[in-house]
Amino acid sequence: MAELLEQAPAADGAAFQGGGDGATDYREVLEAFRQVAGAISDETDPDDLLHLIAAKICSLLSIRRCSVYLKDPETDLFHGQVAETGRKVDAAIKRLTAGVESDGFTREILARKEPVLIRNAKSDPRPVRSTMREWDVKSMLGVPMVHNHDVIGLLFLDNADEHHDYTDSEQEMAATFANLAAIAVAQSQRTARLASSFKTVARQNKLLRRSSAIEDRLTNLVLDGAGLGEIASTVASLTSKPCAIYDNKYNRLAMETPEGEGTPAQVFDEDRRRRPEVAKAISGLEAKQPSVIGPLTSAGLPHRFMVIPITLHDDNWGYVVITAQTSQFNQMDTIVARRASTIIALELTAEQRAADAEVHSRGALARDLIFGTDSGASLTKRAHFHGMDFDRPHVVALITRGSTGRRRPPSARRLALALRDMDPSLQSCVSSVKDGVAAVVEVPGDAATRQMVASAKDRLTRAADESGSGGVTISISTVCRGVESFGGAYEQARQVFKCATELSSGDSPVLAADDLGAGRLLLAAPDGEETRRFADDTLGPLVDASDPAMVTLLATMSAFYEHARSIRQSAASLDVHENTIRYRLGRIEEITGLDLASNSDDQLSGQMALLVLRLQGRMPSAEEVPDEAAEPVTLEA
Repeated sequence: MAELLEQAPAADGAAFQGGGDGATDYREVLEAFRQVAGAISDETDPDDLLHLIAAKICSLLSIRRCSVYLKDPETDLFHGQVAETGRKVDAAIKRLTAGVESDGFTREILARKEPVLIRNAKSDPRPVRSTMREWDVKSMLGVPMVHNHDVIGLLFLDNADEHHDYTDSEQEMAATFANLAAIAVAQSQRTARLASSFKTVARQNKLLRRSSAIEDRLTNLVLDGAGLGEIASTVASLTSKPCAIYDNKYNRLAMETPEGEGTPAQVFDEDRRRRPEVAKAISGLEAKQPSVIGPLTSAGLPHRFMVIPITLHDDNWGYVVITAQTSQFNQMDTIVARRASTIIALELTAEQRAADAEVHSRGALARDLIFGTDSGASLTKRAHFHGMDFDRPHVVALITRGSTGRRRPPSARRLALALRDMDPSLQSCVSSVKDGVAAVVEVPGDAATRQMVASAKDRLTRAADESGSGGVTISISTVCRGVESFGGAYEQARQVFKCATELSSGDSPVLAADDLGAGRLLLAAPDGEETRRFADDTLGPLVDASDPAMVTLLATMSAFYEHARSIRQSAASLDVHENTIRYRLGRIEEITGLDLASNSDDQLSGQMALLVLRLQGRMPSAEEVPDEAAEPVTLEA
């Protein structure tokens, strides 16, 4: 109180002119101000203080109404706060604004910084007429609340529906009290700001303490080697909300819910994310910032989802998703989710470094193995370190860029990781070589050779696709065992590669040495045109794809070789009578001179010619072979 009185403007008894004792009037002003100042505390409601100011000035001037407006520092407009009228009209006052372009009354008060009197509100052009009519104002005194030479508020005084003559003494009294009240209001605002600051600091300290505890708890998960399931469970516990973890292909890797809650539908669930409204929301996710999606009730998602990207080396690895199922999101949820995504990224970084070291070490093993640059004993020891046993069946594959596919060779690292993740029980090692990438791949040991090769083809093809190496040529050796066999297997893969690149018309063939048989020795370094001429000369008219009869005979010849030159099995595969096969073989001999049934030289020539057609993509497909033979079936007597 003493501090506020020190700020009050000095005055003596002559300060108030007109009726009454000036000293008495000043004491009344100070007493009113004393009561106002005594009401200031950090617990005071701002509207209560303004009501007290309005009531005191009404009492000092013996009038019935006073409304209080305070300045908005951002707009310099004055917004209604409270009114002392004998009835509750604060809500209506709060909708009013003074100082707008059409409000000449307020502009004059601000310019003069002293009371301005309107004797006839209905005819005076300065106030806003509609407001005067609405409140039935006859005459009004506008008083500025000046603090540090700045008008921080306005008091509008009137006697309701009666005229009131405001004497000079009353105007001076009103101005003095208003300026004293401005001190009280400014002090109250400072007190409120300080109290708010203290509360903010207290909240921040509490938040920091809780954040520190959360940090410790989540960090301990990493130190303890926790998996994604444990991280999701901890996040669900800390936020009291369901938590899910996804990779960047929206595969769910972990999902945990607080005790007593059901598992909600998720925004990344396949049946949800394909809906247009969900797909649009997902496409708008920020690359590195948390986003909130939903609710999307039309897609069966009635809750909101906080989605936090998991960023690994500037790449998006996946997402942490928290669902506001039974409670709304708060600041702590964001802190927990951000920290969880960071911890997952750190864990993945460590795993990636370990995986890279493993891939590098295995790559060195693959190079030494296929090029023979280390002793057998050392290679065996190094293989055992990586869990590899070279006495088990393996193949060596050469993966190169396709003729019209990729412009760059495939990545040895990506291919190695894809092979590892695809089937960890089958070991492999991958290395970059001159022509592309060489891979030593274990195949199932309890299968026939044909099945082993088929397994290697499938696994390498899928690994190439998974590693982003689509459009490559894959050349595979025969099945090999023992440390000393891998150098020769690599040479086989290179021979197959030469055949594939010289003779194949496909963009990305997958070819094994077993597909070529002994033919790989003859075709490893062929002249493409000469090889084509050999096939055309050997098969003659049979290569005419426009003649259905020739297509049928060529398909019969291929089936005959595929079934070990067995007429019975060939007939069964083509769903025709055995005599039909004999008839067609006879026609082939008539047309080409090849005695496929009994002459071994003709059999070899025919097999080589078919192999060339197959590599060049000139063999008819199953859809191109006519359903019925073009010749009659001759039955034996």
